Order: sequence, then C-alpha cells, then structure tokens
Amino acid sequence: MISILSDTPFLVIVLALCVVTYMIAKPGKPEKIRFLEFLLLTIVTTGVFLFDNPLRSNPYAGLLFYVFDFYIFTPVSLAFGFTAIYKSNKHIKHYPSGYSKFLKINAWFLAIFSIINFLFLMLTEEMGIMLLLPLFGISSIIQFIVGELERKRIQKLLQQRKEDADIQNIETTEEEPHEN
Repeated sequence: MISILSDTPFLVIVLALCVVTYMIAKPGKPEKIRFLEFLLLTIVTTGVFLFDNPLRSNPYAGLLFYVFDFYIFTPVSLAFGFTAIYKSNKHIKHYPSGYSKFLKINAWFLAIFSIINFLFLMLTEEMGIMLLLPLFGISSIIQFIVGELERKRIQKLLQQRKEDADIQNIETTEEEPHEN
C-alpha cells in the first residue's frame, strides 16, 4: 500500500528536522527525562487508530491511520527514540541511580521499537504498527512515570545542594571579621 522507497528522503529529512528541533527546544537540563510528548504522541496515535480502524471491512478503512503512522508517528518516534538515548546517557552521567539506569534501558526499548516500526514500513507491512502500538504505549507510560519519579528525586537533591551551599555561605561570612 505504501511505497516507502519513493518517500524515504522525505522521511529522513523529517527525522533530522525533528531531532534538531527537539535538541534546540530542550537544551541541557539533564534532570528532565520523562518525555510527556512521547506519551501524548502514543495516545494520539491510538486515538487515530480507534477513529480509523484498519481492521474494518470498508475499502478505505485505515487510510488515515496509515498516513498518520507513516508521515507523523514513525519520524517523530524515531526522533524521540534517539533523543531518549542521548538524554538518558547524559542524565546517568549527572545523576546516577537505579531510576536513571531503568530509564536508559527503557529509552533503548523505545528506540528499538521505533526502528522496528520503520523496518515494518520499509517492508510494506502496515500491520506492524498494530503489533507495536501496545508496546509503545507501555514503554511510554513507564518512561513518563519513572521519569516523573526521577525528576522529583532530582529536584529534592538540587534543593538540598542549594540549602547546603547557603549554609556554607552563611558560615563563611560569619567567620570573617566585621568592620564595626
């Protein structure tokens, strides 16, 4: 149904633009690794699937879903998958913990699922997304929940560091002789 070979340059350009745009829009900040955007993308994709179910007997059933999957979900999921790996590696360097290791493994799963979805499209197996959509959903929910727990842990850690720095600054200023 979909010939990806003729549209591959478009898909690569969209993928590159998504990665660059995401990196520009969300620079630095290694403490934020929850990816609410990917969860929302999965929810919207599931909604499009339910709205235009390709398993119906209508001859045009699923056309909107396949177009959405090909032009929006696949490039953006690839971008989020590679960005998740990059951000999880950056995060684990700054804030190592059990949560960050789990998030790194889950980021690899997101990227692998995205690559498998892309390969399904290259092989013109449009039904592959229906097999992967529940896996995307589970993985993105895990990434969001564990990422939110990790974000709260990091905020407490940063607040504690700030309080410790303030206490040290007060102690050093009290030890200095006063002019009066």
